[in-house]
Amino acid sequence: MDVADAIALYLLLEQQPGAYRHALEQLKSPTVALAASAHQWRAAGMSAAACERRAAWPKGRSVEAVREQWLKSLRWLESERRGVWFDSSANDDPSQAWPRAFAELPKRPPLLFWEGDDSVLGLPQIAIVGSRAATRAGLAQAQSLAAELARAGLTVTSGLASGIDGAAHTGALSVDGRTLAVLGCGLDRVYPPRHQDLAHRIVQNGLLVSEFAPGSTPEPWCFPRRNRIIAALSLGVLVVEAGPKSGSIITAQAAEQLSRLVWAMPGSVASLQSRGCHALIRAGQARLAETAQDVIDDALPTLRDWYGQSSTASPASDVLEAPRADPGDNGRHLLEIMGWQVAPVDNLLTQAGLAADQVLMTLSELEITGWIGSVPGGYQRLAS
Repeated sequence: MDVADAIALYLLLEQQPGAYRHALEQLKSPTVALAASAHQWRAAGMSAAACERRAAWPKGRSVEAVREQWLKSLRWLESERRGVWFDSSANDDPSQAWPRAFAELPKRPPLLFWEGDDSVLGLPQIAIVGSRAATRAGLAQAQSLAAELARAGLTVTSGLASGIDGAAHTGALSVDGRTLAVLGCGLDRVYPPRHQDLAHRIVQNGLLVSEFAPGSTPEPWCFPRRNRIIAALSLGVLVVEAGPKSGSIITAQAAEQLSRLVWAMPGSVASLQSRGCHALIRAGQARLAETAQDVIDDALPTLRDWYGQSSTASPASDVLEAPRADPGDNGRHLLEIMGWQVAPVDNLLTQAGLAADQVLMTLSELEITGWIGSVPGGYQRLAS
């Protein structure tokens, strides 16, 4: 498949998967479609607006913006560690293979732009999503959970948004793990802009992907499309914090429709940011997850299927039998303060002599790795 022609056709059809697929069904290939006249497009059942754009392509003033974005996309692809995949159902080039996880995705994107290490797309992934306006505790939980899942050899996938998404990517990178970010805009522009450095770090040790061509701006309608890709790529989706109408709920519902695993972390009943998670659990749409181990345990059968293994051994099974992770200096300090009594969080914040976010993050890490447990009134030490 000719890359330039495929991108041109995709942009002429306003990056709409259904219209692109219809064009290929009726006109065989992007090259044939672009060679066809506007009259042939009408005969093929293309929309009136699409036919007008075809009549003007490539030099008409009405398609000047399309042409500029097309040229920008081609220039962007000239750099190393960048590329574009095509839907295998409309492409016979094995070097441009489509991720098998997309097989069950209805109306899947016909093109997927990428930057970074493209081998990451074929690795087993767990998505962590949640509120942009996350609490400090939620951010600490997301970062710690992502770190633990990355240590287990899983790729952490999210949407590069503010809040939980950013914390998840950061957590995976903090342990030199792999992380994948799905963007709701072109890969030549990072949204939100303050995650520019984070995106650069992901490119170095992971992958950025988007179904939107370079030059595409982040529009509200782009993010539900991004969310369904996050759900499709992942073995399961973990919602850390989410309001009842959060986009993370859309991701979780998309995952459920694709028969993916869905987890939700419970939180305070007084917290608006926990109501979406509680609703998912209450409706039976999500499994309750308190630790990364909960996620790993639930995902093991799917991982074995992923690797084509029928035995109890799998690349992630070592995590179940691994020795408890070293708590680190801050962790040892908090364990010493706790002793073997129930320790209220307020007391730990007062006595630790550390920043509040460090204390909360360390507590989450200690809980995930089995050193402490959450009990009424605070935390209880579980191991020596």
